[in-house]
Amino acid sequence: MLSDYLKEKTAVYHKEIEDKLESNKLFNSTFTDKNYYKMLQVNHIFLKSYEDSIKEFLNEKDLENLALTKLNKLSLIQQDINELGLEELNVPKQFELQNRAEAIGALYVIEGSMLGGNVIAKTLKKYPFLENKGFNYFGHYGENLGQIWKTFIGYINQEFTTEEEQQQVFEGAKKAYEDLISFA
Repeated sequence: MLSDYLKEKTAVYHKEIEDKLESNKLFNSTFTDKNYYKMLQVNHIFLKSYEDSIKEFLNEKDLENLALTKLNKLSLIQQDINELGLEELNVPKQFELQNRAEAIGALYVIEGSMLGGNVIAKTLKKYPFLENKGFNYFGHYGENLGQIWKTFIGYINQEFTTEEEQQQVFEGAKKAYEDLISFA
């Protein structure tokens, strides 16, 4: 299945971005406001770079089946950045995806980050400097996160079944992870 293939092939990239963003500090009480701000800004640049390109390749069937997936996360993260009074960083360029499969691969990276985002939001609420913040981006799926992820994974597993398609989806995920890492 595609989801297993992606999880295995992207594990090294996932670990690298967690290391660069020092995500482990969330759970050992050494996380600071600067860590959170960097996490937001890196994700903000990433979404600015990829969100429109992804939308260009999704077809009606994708949009219908992924209706629970909020495809405009950029506005959510901008709310968080504005609430904290952070400066929006410039985006070097809009990244070009080659096809629908690559777009789904990049979307896999975004949606996968939402899994961790829910845990991040819950943990961050315990920090005094963030206790009254909205977490529009990291916490926006709330209790629906599991169902949304399950629907997303089920759909992409069903849609991309050939070895060639799966490789293309991986290429999109790989590009997205490499760029995300470079922003950090």
